[in-house]
Amino acid sequence: MHFYPYTLCSRGSLNAVSTRREFHGALIKVDGGIGCLHPWPEFGDAPVNEQLALLRQGGTSKVIERALRMAAVDGSARKQGVSLFASLEIPPCHYSWDQNQPMEDQLQRVIREGWGAIKTKGSRNLDEVLSWLERSAALSLPYPTPKLRIDFNSCLTEEQIHDFLTRLPASIHERLDFIEDPYPYDAEKWQKTSQKFGVRLALDKQLRGANNGFDVAVLKPGRREWREMVADLPADVRIVMTSAMDHAIGQSFAAYEAALAWKELGPRLDLCGLATQHLFEQDEFFARLEMQNDRLLVDREGTGLGFDEVLAKVPWQSL
Repeated sequence: MHFYPYTLCSRGSLNAVSTRREFHGALIKVDGGIGCLHPWPEFGDAPVNEQLALLRQGGTSKVIERALRMAAVDGSARKQGVSLFASLEIPPCHYSWDQNQPMEDQLQRVIREGWGAIKTKGSRNLDEVLSWLERSAALSLPYPTPKLRIDFNSCLTEEQIHDFLTRLPASIHERLDFIEDPYPYDAEKWQKTSQKFGVRLALDKQLRGANNGFDVAVLKPGRREWREMVADLPADVRIVMTSAMDHAIGQSFAAYEAALAWKELGPRLDLCGLATQHLFEQDEFFARLEMQNDRLLVDREGTGLGFDEVLAKVPWQSL
């Protein structure tokens, strides 16, 4: 088993609970297969050095399990000399808004390329969130406007999200697709919020074991086995699959699993969140990923998850 530590750099914070601009992870190579070990300490994961030490000792964690699963799937395809994407179509995505790039340029791109939804991060500064929503709506006119998805990462209270929804202009409310993790999940309270304000709620952080009070389940294949999660969900809950905002290898694995889910779940799979490479400074891996409107173009030239030429230059270290 070998590993390669990496650092991803963003232009600014990526969500409501993190102010970091550097994100540390590691690629692992197991029996020829490549996996991505990308912990998020903000969400309870041990840092990558501790994860690697645990892996070295034969231990496991949620992110270790998924990295090993990724490596096994990738390694099997590499041994056969085939791409995992050979017969798969990547589902369409929402646009992951970058708060650190000009609004006008991004809106023009979203409108020009026909993206169906924008996902933006929320924050405790509700005045700032409302200002962004109103400004983006004004700049979008008179063009068809995409749906809006707002992720608060459970940073608010029930009272705060009610205040936010009370102040939300009707013109923006009608464009609202869903609000993700507005405050810590409580099935009864979420149900009341949804009914009172006529808004769909999406659950990510406390999804395991939950089965009511939300309309959308957000699944990250890099952090959990989606088939197990879907099996426990009500049939009318929509599914959105996203990357873990991780390395291009992890992002590609999320796209692979989303493509499988699209075949298996059909229209139940909603616009996904697979296009996150533009949130980070470019490297040789991210450079292999492109977009065609709202579709992620993965590296289909290589074997497994791709990136053969780049991986050949990686200075692997023995674990």
